[in-house]
Amino acid sequence: MYALLAWGRPLDHPKGFLVLSFIAWKMVLLCIALTSPGPGYDTSTELLHPYLNLAPEGSGSTWKPASRLRSFLRWDAIFYTQLARRGYLWEQEWAFGWGFTNLMAVTSRALGSIGHLWLLGPEALAAIILAHVFHLLSVMMLHELTLTVCPKSTMTRISSFCVLAASLHIISPAGMFLSAPYAESPFSFLNFAGYYLYAKAMLEHGEGRENQRDALILLSGVVFGIATTFRGNGLFSGLLLVWDALACGTRVLRFTDIASNARRLLTVSISGLLMACIAIVPQYLAYDEYCVRGSTDSDKRPWCSYWPPSIYTWVQRQYWGVGFLNYWTMSNLPLFILATPMLFILMRSGIWALQRSSSSEISAYKGNRESIEISPPLRIDEAIALRLAIPQIILTALALTSYHVQIITRLSSGYPLWYWWLASWILEDRKTSLTGRKWSTACIISRWMVIYAIMQGGLFASFLPPA
Repeated sequence: MYALLAWGRPLDHPKGFLVLSFIAWKMVLLCIALTSPGPGYDTSTELLHPYLNLAPEGSGSTWKPASRLRSFLRWDAIFYTQLARRGYLWEQEWAFGWGFTNLMAVTSRALGSIGHLWLLGPEALAAIILAHVFHLLSVMMLHELTLTVCPKSTMTRISSFCVLAASLHIISPAGMFLSAPYAESPFSFLNFAGYYLYAKAMLEHGEGRENQRDALILLSGVVFGIATTFRGNGLFSGLLLVWDALACGTRVLRFTDIASNARRLLTVSISGLLMACIAIVPQYLAYDEYCVRGSTDSDKRPWCSYWPPSIYTWVQRQYWGVGFLNYWTMSNLPLFILATPMLFILMRSGIWALQRSSSSEISAYKGNRESIEISPPLRIDEAIALRLAIPQIILTALALTSYHVQIITRLSSGYPLWYWWLASWILEDRKTSLTGRKWSTACIISRWMVIYAIMQGGLFASFLPPA
C-alpha cells in the first residue's frame, strides 16, 4: 500500500518515492549486468581470485545469476577488490582510493565466507553492497541538501524541486559505476554530506548559535577530508573553506566586525587543517613506505624528492599519462565526443550559478542573504550556489585539459549544482528553437542521461570501453 502511495503521490511521500525509483533503476542495471554476453576482450576478472576460476564466465553450463554478478568486476573494480584483499604492493596501485579499499576490507571481513557462496569473493561482494548502499544514501543526502539551500517559500514547489534533483542523481550518467566496486558512490555521499554540513553552518544565524555553526564547519572539513581519501578530486571541496577564510580575513583587515570575523576565520582555518590532515594520510603512508623505511638514497623513488612528495600525482603522471594536454590526441577524439555532453552540462550549470550571483562581495555567513531565482517563486541560496560552482568548474576544466576526459561522466555524480540546474530547467520547461522546431533542452539532456547510462552499462558489463 505504501509503495502505491509513494508512486502515486511522490510529493506526499518523497523518500518512499525515491527509494522505489532507486530500486527500479537498479533492477534495470542489474538486468543489463546479468544478460551481458561475457567478459569481452579481457579475462582479468577470472584471474582475480583463485576460486573465481571454478566457473569461467564463458562457460554456458555454469550460468548462474550469482556468478553473473561478476559482470560488475570490470576495469578499476579489479584493482579495488585486489587491494582490499591483500593491500598495496605496487607503486601504481596508490592511484586507487585508500579510504575505499580499506572500507571494503573491513566490510568483507564482516561478511566472512558469504562472498564465496556467490562466486565473487567477500571483497567483491562487499564492494557491490557498499556501492548500492552509498548510492541510495547519496540520493537521500542530495534531497536533504536541496531542502536546506532552498529558502522556504512555497513548499509544494520546493518539494518538487528536491525530489526532481534527487531523482536525477538516481539516473546519473555514471550508471554502472555507481553499482560496481568503484569509489564514486561513497564519494558522492561524503561530498554531499560535507556540502550539507557546510550549508547548514552558513544558514545558522542569531545569538547563541555560534558554537553550533562552528561545530558544523569543523565537521564539514572532516567529511571533506574523508571524501578525499576515496577520490582525489575531493580536494576541490576544500576551496569552499579557502573562500571563507579569504572573505573573513579581508573583513578583519577592513576592521569590520573584527571579533566575529576573527572567530570565523579561525574556525574555517582549523576545518581546512582537519581536512588536510585526513586527506594526507594515504600520502604519508606511501611516503613512509617508499621514502623512509628500508630505502637508501640510491633506491628512493624520484617523487620522494619532490615538493610536495605526492605519490598520487607521480603515479597519475607516470603510469596513466595524466598531464596538461597529454590526452589531446586524435586517437582520443571519440572519448572527447562522448564526454562533451557532460562537460557542457557542468560548465553551463557552473556559469549559471556565477551569473546569477551578486557581483558584490559575498562574505561568509552573511545575515541578509540573496537567493537565485529558479522558477517563480522558487529560489536557492545565492552564496552557497556560488561556492559550489567553484569546485565544479575547476573539475570540468581539469577534465578537459589534463584528465582522461571520459571519466567526467562518473566524476560528475558527486557534484550537486548541475542537478539543481537541470531540475530548474525541467520545472521551467525551457525550449530551444532549432531547425524550425522548439525542443525541450531539459528533456533532451534527461533522455541522454538514461540512454548513455544504459549503453555504458552494457559496455562495462562486457569489459568494453569507455571506462
